[in-house]
Amino acid sequence: MKKISIYLLLTLVLISCNSDDDAGNDNVIGKWKLIGQLVDPGDGSGVFQPVFSNLTLHFLQTGNVTATNGSFCSIYTQPEGSRSGTFSLDTNTIETECTNGKITISFEIKDGNLILYFPCIEGCAQKYSRTF
Repeated sequence: MKKISIYLLLTLVLISCNSDDDAGNDNVIGKWKLIGQLVDPGDGSGVFQPVFSNLTLHFLQTGNVTATNGSFCSIYTQPEGSRSGTFSLDTNTIETECTNGKITISFEIKDGNLILYFPCIEGCAQKYSRTF
């Protein structure tokens, strides 16, 4: 009986361990490179298209995030605009100042990629992969 109890306990411990990278957005800390741009014709059928860009984001433990070779103020990665902001793991958002005022960008980790959702009328998002 004792062996069965130990076996059951070990099984429960192994089942409760989660190795899923998408378990939370706290693994956003680090550097990310832009790899895709959501292209949506306005009907919600959009898909990410590959992009070739040097835009990288760096999420710091301090709650700050910086953009290199681009900005947060344009989803089309022109270099003008804010290159820094703050992020919250509680709300999964980035806040930054742009020419038209403060904007809030939502984010999530999905399938190992960082997805940023910009405030747009039509769907607009960017996909990033982690850099090492």
